[in-house]
Amino acid sequence: MKKMNKKQLARSFKENLKARRKMMLKMWGIVMLLFFVSTAIMYATGDATKDDFFKVGGGTIGLATIMGAVGDIDDPTNAEKVGKQVKAKLYLLSEDQYDDTQAFPTRTGREVGNIPLKAGEHWHYIKAVLNSPEPKSSFTKGDIASTIANELTFIIGGMDDATLNLLETGAGAGFYIVWEICSTGDKYLGGNGCKPLELSAFTGGPGKDNTSWSLTFKNECGELWSTYTGNTPVEAAETVAEDATTITLTDNPRYQLTDGSVSAVTITEFTAVTLADINRIVTILGSGGTYPSLITSANDFLLIGGVTWTALAGKQISFKIFEDGTGTYKFVEVSGSRV
Repeated sequence: MKKMNKKQLARSFKENLKARRKMMLKMWGIVMLLFFVSTAIMYATGDATKDDFFKVGGGTIGLATIMGAVGDIDDPTNAEKVGKQVKAKLYLLSEDQYDDTQAFPTRTGREVGNIPLKAGEHWHYIKAVLNSPEPKSSFTKGDIASTIANELTFIIGGMDDATLNLLETGAGAGFYIVWEICSTGDKYLGGNGCKPLELSAFTGGPGKDNTSWSLTFKNECGELWSTYTGNTPVEAAETVAEDATTITLTDNPRYQLTDGSVSAVTITEFTAVTLADINRIVTILGSGGTYPSLITSANDFLLIGGVTWTALAGKQISFKIFEDGTGTYKFVEVSGSRV
């Protein structure tokens, strides 16, 4: 017998491996065919349900489930695809400002509402260097579990006290950050109830060409950025007088109710609303006490499922302003905003 050289041996090994793979695929196809035929017979005779028909080894066939939930994906407009769209003004909330005695808002679809704040707390903003904010995400496949990582980098200029204090005291701390797409006005939230973003790195100072700092915030969790439907108030909430049944709308996005003096009152509307207020989101904060106010699905408020909201301590609810006629307005509850 003629002795084969190394190239011939390698080619022979590849051909054998290919043949074995083909055989295994054929066998797997036969097994699957037998499984579906037997399950179809059982379904026809009433021994199996339609759900059983789409299960293999106890697991539902994944692609139909995933794409059924995702739906169709169209090619967006060029305005939605161009780069450097993130607004330079960012809004930050440190993790210790979150009132963790209240549940973190549940994500509804991709949307997250207002994060409950401790008494007297509010959001803060940072004006970054134009075009410097860069949110991005990545996926890493692991042997046991996979990870989604989110990262937000941006540059801020100067060496004022507020900047240096943020870098000193915030290094390694958790933050919630809201950023906005300029072309659409859509806002996105980084961080969730389990994993805020962490100020993981910064570098910079008075350099040769400029004085600036590059900040990097990161987290690793099972979620990408959430669509943010809440507010980012940078001032204390407007106080509503006790026993008031209406709320006067101002530039402030938050309104703190006051306990009733002798009985609970029902809030019926916002007043002083103009066309410029359409699509604004406003938040009402509960007072607690003996006679907390009520908001019912009547008057000018539209509540999800018609469920009445009671202004208990630590509770809040948000409404989107909608024009339902010439000079008349409704206030529609934002899904997931009740805390």
